[in-house]
Amino acid sequence: MEKILLLVITMIILVSCSSLSNENERPAVWVGKWEAVWETFPDSYPDLTDIEFYMNGRFVFSEDSLTVINNGYPGCIFAADTLKHTQCWKVSNDTLISYNDASTPGMTYKVKSLSENTIELQLMEDIFITLTK
Repeated sequence: MEKILLLVITMIILVSCSSLSNENERPAVWVGKWEAVWETFPDSYPDLTDIEFYMNGRFVFSEDSLTVINNGYPGCIFAADTLKHTQCWKVSNDTLISYNDASTPGMTYKVKSLSENTIELQLMEDIFITLTK
């Protein structure tokens, strides 16, 4: 009985350790410069008029940092100015997470699809970001 219990505990520890290592992955397919398009649907904002519901920009992934450049403009729902920020990043399961440090969370994007040349992300319920190389 003790051997079975020891075996079960060992397997639990191995599975836990392997899932912990997956939480901090920075898969090589992400690294590089990606053109980005942010989009949302006008139906989500029925009271807004004379607003554009898309924005261009870039995501630049290195081994240890992510720089996001939003090319905002007057009348853009996302931003009126160009914004640039750099943070750390990791991929955990189907989520891209950007952060300043462990105690300061950043943005969390759901990864809808991933290939060598296209990544589709979702931010909140109604913001979609398409990255292309």
